[in-house]
Amino acid sequence: MKKIIFILIFVTLFSTQKSFSAGIWSSKGNFSTLLNEMLLSNWAKGGENQISLIGLFNYNLKYVSVDTNFIWENIADAGYGFLTSENYSFRKNEDKIDLVSKMGYRAIKDYYYSMFVNFKTQFDKGYKYPNDRDVVSRFFAPAYLIAGVGIDFKPRTNLSISFSPLSGRMTFVNNEYLANAGAYGVTPAKYDELGNILAKGKTFKFDFGVGTTINYTFEPMKNIKVITKLDLFNNYTDSDVNNRKNIDINSENMIHFKVNDYISANIFLHFIYDHDIPIPVYEKIDGVKTQVGVGPRLQIKQNMGIGFNYAL
Repeated sequence: MKKIIFILIFVTLFSTQKSFSAGIWSSKGNFSTLLNEMLLSNWAKGGENQISLIGLFNYNLKYVSVDTNFIWENIADAGYGFLTSENYSFRKNEDKIDLVSKMGYRAIKDYYYSMFVNFKTQFDKGYKYPNDRDVVSRFFAPAYLIAGVGIDFKPRTNLSISFSPLSGRMTFVNNEYLANAGAYGVTPAKYDELGNILAKGKTFKFDFGVGTTINYTFEPMKNIKVITKLDLFNNYTDSDVNNRKNIDINSENMIHFKVNDYISANIFLHFIYDHDIPIPVYEKIDGVKTQVGVGPRLQIKQNMGIGFNYAL
């Protein structure tokens, strides 16, 4: 099945290459920094001094044929950030690499035959804070390569709904420790009764299923823009039949408040649900936060602050 998907990608690229000689290329990009600061002095209610800094980069390169029947979009989205406080020197709070390439050929009106490739990973190591020794992620651990073919509905320039009934998702965990632990859904290592490894954990996993992506941008009022992206994936070939009913969710949302061409305020909300990613479950026992197990949970991340923007 993996070979079929990549053959479809190659055939599509080859068959559309001749169309690139005539058409319109357009590009836009943005680099921004997000600063959040809290300073306290003799504050009776408690708290700690804290500074957070995040850098974000987004670039979009788009091609549209003269007859507008063919569209090729390429998006690079990256970010890295950290926070410091008087109790710790450095903790990562943002880290992403997200590359997307999508082609569409008009079928009828606002519907396009589409094909996409999406690669996701992160730059740096992540830790199970407050423990800064146990690594839970690093470059290419995990990494995701997703490819699919289907239909893209574009009723307006600010709205796109893609449905891909033939989607393949490859998960890479290029770290022996994480692979042996079965992180991010890969097959864990096998051990004997003494704890010796009989078979190392797998560093690769392939899922085949159906995917849906919704991209929507709108302005509820002047100088306020909302950008939202929702990715859904269902692995209907999971070896565990009970898991085939689960839907993986990735939702990224940004509310952008424009002050002027260079200064803005931003709110970021990121939601992830993946049944194959075990999340620690905690309870308070005798007043102490104690891990009592692991299980699938909705992951939530939120950032907010004042930003400096530079259009590319």
